[in-house]
Amino acid sequence: MADSNPTRRVSERVQSGTHRLDRRHQAMRQPRLRRRQRLAIGAVGAAIFLILAVFAIGYVVAFVLPPRELVVSVNDVKYTRGDLVELVRIKQRSAEFAGESIDASTNIFESLQTVVENEIIKQSAPSLGVTVSDSEIDTRVDAMMRPSEQESLGKSDEQITRETKERYSSYLNMVQIDEPTHRELVRKSMLREKVRTYVGDSVPFVAEQVYLFRLVMSSRGEIDIMNIKFEDAIRGANNPATYQAAFFEIVREFSEDIPETIRRGGEIGWVAKGVIPDYEYAFFDLEPGQITDPIPNVDNKNQLYFFMISDKQKGKELSPSVRDELKNKALVEWVNQQRKSHEVYAVFNSDIYNWIFEQMKISIDIPEPTPDPFQQILGGP
Repeated sequence: MADSNPTRRVSERVQSGTHRLDRRHQAMRQPRLRRRQRLAIGAVGAAIFLILAVFAIGYVVAFVLPPRELVVSVNDVKYTRGDLVELVRIKQRSAEFAGESIDASTNIFESLQTVVENEIIKQSAPSLGVTVSDSEIDTRVDAMMRPSEQESLGKSDEQITRETKERYSSYLNMVQIDEPTHRELVRKSMLREKVRTYVGDSVPFVAEQVYLFRLVMSSRGEIDIMNIKFEDAIRGANNPATYQAAFFEIVREFSEDIPETIRRGGEIGWVAKGVIPDYEYAFFDLEPGQITDPIPNVDNKNQLYFFMISDKQKGKELSPSVRDELKNKALVEWVNQQRKSHEVYAVFNSDIYNWIFEQMKISIDIPEPTPDPFQQILGGP
């Protein structure tokens, strides 16, 4: 039977029309919603990409680029930060293998200087006819690793050879270095020794020398009183023993030097020209018993040096330690001359130093008593 309610029929038609409109509206909104969703997903993806990019760039800057940064080049031979770290580590571990210790802070600086010098020596040595053969390296490595005479007592040659090889293998493992790399380091070391001997032949066995003493004071110290006491103590004297005794007394009373030098009364010992170049201008022409005017310490602006010589000789035989130091200086002068013939690049600053030190993960051990650089030069106690 047909529906006789006209009101209901109208309502149904209205609802049907509304549903059709809603569907059309939804159909029109769906593309916009999808575009918004895609934009939102893209924005999130871009943000994630940027975050990952920042981390990646930070990682590259902190860990990838620094080891590859150039610090030294001599002509076409290049050394990076990473190379320098490896050389410092080798030196540290070699010292540990020998039961020794080295100052980490000076080791880093010395390693950079040695890299530059050794590379210049390696490239310049052939001009002097200086070379190192493989057999010479074999002999040096064998001497380094062979058991001592005491350790070799009662052992056959075969046993000593076996222990030498085992010790060398143990060394390479501990230092974490392969044999070709170690042999190349030995070659450079031997080249340095040979060139040092070659240029060191010009160092004389006899030279003018003075017997040197040193006193250290601050600029606020009682300098005038110190000078008066020394002059009173040596008045009328004309012999080295009196000068030394008088200086010993004022060192005990006034010097702010390291304890070991104070204990020796400020004694440095016989010194030839060229051994202490930073200060020899002040003391080398003194007469025995004279004391210098205050000389600023080049390493500490708050300290003043006073030098006195108790004796001098025009022609005195150089001690082995002084002659060795003069040979070292002759080698440095030769390297500096050769440097002009090479394209040398070397950069070392606090940033590189701190980075290398961080890589080493080591602490600095300061020996007691503090080493006196004068005595290191002269080979004193």
